[in-house]
Amino acid sequence: MDIFDIAMEMEREGARFYRDLAAKATTKGFINIFTMLAEDEIKHEKIFAMLKKGTVPKMDATRVSDNAKAVFKEFKKEDFINENKQMALYERALEVELKAIEYYSEQLEEVSSKEIKKAIEAIITEERRHYDLLDDIIVMLERPASWVENAEFGVRPEY
Repeated sequence: MDIFDIAMEMEREGARFYRDLAAKATTKGFINIFTMLAEDEIKHEKIFAMLKKGTVPKMDATRVSDNAKAVFKEFKKEDFINENKQMALYERALEVELKAIEYYSEQLEEVSSKEIKKAIEAIITEERRHYDLLDDIIVMLERPASWVENAEFGVRPEY
């Protein structure tokens, strides 16, 4: 198997994983976010298929992070509390993204074409954005259980 076959399989697995997360999500917002992540993984798979054939596609940057911010603004505290039960799955999603980032980064040395290298670097950037988004989700899910709201513990300006 070459880099592109392995990458396409990793992206297929990632898309399946995100579709599974969307199916298990308890709120419409999380369903939308995981569906968008799955669509990005499918896009990456298609890009790797084109790269394997020697075609360098035009890369459009992912909009998942921007779209997710809009979704987060509509969330209620209860949405995060209900999703907290899925925390282990979200932590596993972080691992999936990190595995892809590490693998693609390692394989860059094997690629001789500057155009293909640039396309893979763009995918690595998108995978990092996915990782950051998932990390933000985990922080937001943990916050209702651990956040202390008390003036005694808050940072206050000195008078």
